[in-house]
Amino acid sequence: MAQKYGDVFSLMLGNRLVVVLNGVNAIQEAIVKQSTAFAGRPQLHTFKLANPQGNSLTLTDYSPQWRLTRKISVSAIQNFAKNSDALEEKLLQESQRLIQCFKQQKDKPVDALITLKFATANIILNALFGVNRPYDDEGLRGILRISDSYGQAVHSSSHVDFLPLLKYLPNKALSKLVFVVKTMMDVTTKMFEKNKETYTEGQVRNIADSFISVIEKETMKEKENRPAGENTLNMAPLLSDEQIVQAMGDLFGAGFETSSVAIYWGLAYLVKYPDIQRQLHEELDHVIGPDRLPTLGDIASLPLLQATVYEILRVTCLAPLSLPRSTTTETKIRDFTIPKGTIVFTNLWSVHRDPAIWKDPEVFNPRRFLDGAGDVVDPKSLGGFLPFSGVVESVLVNLWP
Repeated sequence: MAQKYGDVFSLMLGNRLVVVLNGVNAIQEAIVKQSTAFAGRPQLHTFKLANPQGNSLTLTDYSPQWRLTRKISVSAIQNFAKNSDALEEKLLQESQRLIQCFKQQKDKPVDALITLKFATANIILNALFGVNRPYDDEGLRGILRISDSYGQAVHSSSHVDFLPLLKYLPNKALSKLVFVVKTMMDVTTKMFEKNKETYTEGQVRNIADSFISVIEKETMKEKENRPAGENTLNMAPLLSDEQIVQAMGDLFGAGFETSSVAIYWGLAYLVKYPDIQRQLHEELDHVIGPDRLPTLGDIASLPLLQATVYEILRVTCLAPLSLPRSTTTETKIRDFTIPKGTIVFTNLWSVHRDPAIWKDPEVFNPRRFLDGAGDVVDPKSLGGFLPFSGVVESVLVNLWP
């Protein structure tokens, strides 16, 4: 459609006007140069059901409270990331368990995605709450079932967002969405409360601790900045426990599905391209050797590995349209005026498959991210790399050394 109608076009989905942005220039003009104007979230029916308290980082509309929650979330992640040794130790432990699990399935058909989800969930839950569970743990399996059910419920009910009359009809998918959201919040709340019982001021064991620590410090700063004589004794924390739990639930949801599926696609591409698999193995043997596992500190010395990860994210484009946005004010892009409250889709797939940026964009070629000397190239310098859109990357990058 972009070839026929251009990089910016609109269409009616049901009774909703939707603007679609295609290509890196149009998308960056919106989400980078006019970030505030395009920072909203449309109040879709499924969004409201999935965000009943209005505390979600991913589904809540742009507001001062949303900005505060995002600021504290980023600070909490950065604060936790200072102690990267604990995260690295968990990554090493989980990778060994993952390898052992696959070895036990030798010569047998295996659904690798299920095992990868166990490993990914364990890493993220450990980072969030210090949780560490075996793959046969019923609690862990329950969390994965809830996550899968959430995705199914959202996909099965999304048509209601554009045909609102349907929300008044019996809908099993919508009922399931409400149930799954409540169940996931209950599970996340229990993990947070259990962790909070053993929290010690000044000690950051995980991101839950980091949230508590950052909020305590930020609330104290807020009290100190209040006018003299104002009563601050009963001043509430900047974020309540319910808001922290919702933010942490969003972090789990955002990281879990994308990470496990990206690794799954990585396995598929390396099976399809054995030469690249062999070259990666040679790089690991040369830099790491056979006597230890890779660490986060080795990443800078593994350019082909970095390039392969970038290429997997480019070619798969796990979030092709990202989450829908909405305009917070009337704005202009190119020669078009977009009214306030208009739903906006950013077509990230068009960026990653643009032949003007990427030579042979359909081809899996990690070396497109390496220069002539074999050193990794910053993907941002290539002008067309937005695997998760700008907002999500700005949060996730804080966990990358």
